[in-house]
Amino acid sequence: MAFDSVFGQDRVKRIITSSLDKNRLAHAYLFHGPPGVGKDALAISVAMHLNCKEKRNGGCGACPSCHSIQNLVHANFRLILPVPTRPKAMKEEKYLEILHERAVQRMTNAYQQVSYLPEISALPVIGIDQIRTMKQEMMLKVSGEGYRLFLISHADMLTLSASNSLLKILEEPPSGNMLILTTSNPGQLLETIVSRCQVVRFHPLLEEEIEEALIKRWSVPKDKAGFIAKMSGGSLQRGLQFMDEGFDQLRETAVAFLDSSMGEDALQRMEGVDALLSGRERQEIQGILHVLQIWIRDLYQMKLGFPKRVMNMDRADTMHQFLQKWPAFRAESGIKSVERAIDFVEKNVYLDLIIFSLCQELNQCNHS
Repeated sequence: MAFDSVFGQDRVKRIITSSLDKNRLAHAYLFHGPPGVGKDALAISVAMHLNCKEKRNGGCGACPSCHSIQNLVHANFRLILPVPTRPKAMKEEKYLEILHERAVQRMTNAYQQVSYLPEISALPVIGIDQIRTMKQEMMLKVSGEGYRLFLISHADMLTLSASNSLLKILEEPPSGNMLILTTSNPGQLLETIVSRCQVVRFHPLLEEEIEEALIKRWSVPKDKAGFIAKMSGGSLQRGLQFMDEGFDQLRETAVAFLDSSMGEDALQRMEGVDALLSGRERQEIQGILHVLQIWIRDLYQMKLGFPKRVMNMDRADTMHQFLQKWPAFRAESGIKSVERAIDFVEKNVYLDLIIFSLCQELNQCNHS
């Protein structure tokens, strides 16, 4: 089946491979599923396959065509990412250099989330100018015998004007062109866009698939890879985040926030909110919330008397102390509160409001 750069997702690979073998490709696909499970990775592999000189499923990764796609210089591939607006004090040349650098990073590792910090802090979006440029390129003759593919990553971040502009080209794209939209939030897309695409759902990765990926591609020791895989919740992106930012540090921040949310002192709770938000971008806060979700689930299992189901067993003493101090804490309600907060973070709701509301809800889990 090849598609060697895509971990897991065998069902999706079979669907795409069958379409490629039968030459029955849709003009537009919508790949949707949790973050970090291979949506962009597979889209890039499809582009390589369609233009590979060796005609290998998923591309050979070695021929001039595959190399050109990987380096974003192939005429038959375009990567469209959400980008922040240029700061007034930044020169155009520097701005474009940063955008290109981040795009290359995405191609180097399609499982890693793109961040424009610290250089640019504005919220990235896919604007109408990006879609207009794409439509102009679609009118050009396709290079060689291949297929021109446009990957619109994080399509839920299309502005309304960009979405409406995209609709027109989705109705009948020029021959030889294909679009693949990827998103973790299909509900944020216009229904008319979704209806014009062949929808392909990606599922969370299995623990063993994440563990294998970490060992083979990132040379992580087996015991550490296994632990990270368990904590990743089916997302390789999250596993890589735990590696880069240090799982222990994220966990300490999550536990401290939960502790500060418990008491009746409103000032202490606000200090806990500020400590969590201070100097952190959306991606890091999202990682902390996932760690907090696992921690509260472990508290729930501990409370039910199932210590063998606890993932954070190295901190069992800390969990016992928490349950002794706050015996009324309703962990099952806390889990739901954190799940809602994670959902809001993914939908780009205002971070301060999300964390303040979560703090209040966790406090209610202990006092209502």
